[in-house]
Amino acid sequence: MSYQALYRKYRPKDLTEVYGQHVAVNILKNAIKNKKFGHAYLFTGSRGCGKTSVAKILARMVNCDDVNDGKLCGKCPSCLASIDNNCVDILEIDAASNNGVDEIRELKSKVNLIPSVLKYKVYIIDEVHMLSIGAFNALLKTLEEPPEHVIFILATTELNKVPITIVSRCQTIEFKKINNKDMFDRLKEISTLEGIDITDDAITEIVNVSDGGLRDAIGMLDMSTAYSSDQITEDDIYSINGNISNNEIEYLVDLILKKQLNTIICLINDYYNSGKDLVKIIEKVIFVMANKMIKENNSNICLIIKQLSETIEKMKNSSIGKIYLEISLFELCTETVEKKDVAIKEEKIININPVSTETVEIKKDEKIKEIKKEEIEVKNNYKPISSNFKNIRVNNTFVEANKKSLTEIKNRWDKLNDHTFDKENGAIVCELLDATPTAASNNYLILTYNYDSFVEKGNMYIEKYEKVLQDILDLSHKLVFLTNEEWNKNKNEYIENIKNNVKYNYIDEESQVQEEVMDDFESVENKTSEIIEKANQLFDMSKIEIKGE
Repeated sequence: MSYQALYRKYRPKDLTEVYGQHVAVNILKNAIKNKKFGHAYLFTGSRGCGKTSVAKILARMVNCDDVNDGKLCGKCPSCLASIDNNCVDILEIDAASNNGVDEIRELKSKVNLIPSVLKYKVYIIDEVHMLSIGAFNALLKTLEEPPEHVIFILATTELNKVPITIVSRCQTIEFKKINNKDMFDRLKEISTLEGIDITDDAITEIVNVSDGGLRDAIGMLDMSTAYSSDQITEDDIYSINGNISNNEIEYLVDLILKKQLNTIICLINDYYNSGKDLVKIIEKVIFVMANKMIKENNSNICLIIKQLSETIEKMKNSSIGKIYLEISLFELCTETVEKKDVAIKEEKIININPVSTETVEIKKDEKIKEIKKEEIEVKNNYKPISSNFKNIRVNNTFVEANKKSLTEIKNRWDKLNDHTFDKENGAIVCELLDATPTAASNNYLILTYNYDSFVEKGNMYIEKYEKVLQDILDLSHKLVFLTNEEWNKNKNEYIENIKNNVKYNYIDEESQVQEEVMDDFESVENKTSEIIEKANQLFDMSKIEIKGE
């Protein structure tokens, strides 16, 4: 194959060619200059910022006989031997595919072997966070006290997944996202060397969408040369990325702020049908709105940003992201968000007027009863399922779980698609479509999600979801929402119990509900008594007026 990808062709050969990592480069330069390099390094940072490239450079530099300010001599036997990617003394290990204990044990068995050609044997372990716990434990002692001729260089994009016992045994060097100026300069330099005709605006757009990853930026430059045979413009980059121009973003922001729903929906449909990435478009909208919010000190824009941010998360995790976006825009343009915010504030307002002549005497006993009644109504309508109650529903599902019931429910599930734009239930229907019916009996149904937030919300407002399924699919099942992890745990436990002839017995959940309500009722009563007592100490209760009575 004669052609070589640009990001491989222009991979740095020594530290002088590394862009945008001034701190990391200076640390390594001085370490080599003073002959004080460590036995184990941990490079951490986002993708495409140079971790693996610098690891390869460092592996050659520690073996070079004449390093000059971060530049390899390229003439000594070590440089000539290590220039080949197949050098036996520089070993690159992909932890994603070699993450087991056996692979690390094999590595340990070869560590004591002296280098064949070079002075140091260097092990580069890429994506080290992918190692299993057992593999980390097997590596621990060797990493702490390796032979004098061995150096470890670990690289990871997710430092939080690397055990602290590993981190503490390494010199950790953070590779930051490459700044826009350095990325622009590098892309401009490559374009000149390769004879690529590209505008500065196009390079700027590549830099903006690459999010600090130079490898991604060079890859996009490479792709753009295949996309356009003429001069590469900003519009070409928009087309490649599925994005739209800044002027179009400004126009869309203006439409949202002016609540021009019909025009917005038409634009969204056009973008969707032309293959644009709606998530990227809304991310740019949020960025522009954030600048506008700070500039204009507009709190309403803050509410819109929050709503759109939540919508993006749902879009990323759903196969019906466009529908989520349209529902969100509908709510924004019909002032649903603002009304909710006002309603919440109004509920919290209590007007106290101790000097008013038209005071209303509050009867303490009646007020306590009203508070208790409201609390119980809230529990009945929006009762979060406790972990104990959740376990009861899972247990009761397993008592009579059968494939026939589950198959019937799955066959009806697609009917929910006809109700995604319902004014009252559209959002709930979309969330149900993202759920997977996993186990069912004649009376109970387990639904699973990938994400904890969906499960928490589903269990908190479970009666709403049950009512929607009753109205649309004519299902009278009691629901319980689980994460995939929770489901796998319960399923494995169920299989084990079946093997051991352990039977599941039905549990009466109504008695459990009553016990929980009574406990909460007593808690409310105690708290209310405390509030009334404190209020008596501070105010003359006969002169407190509470509006909205």
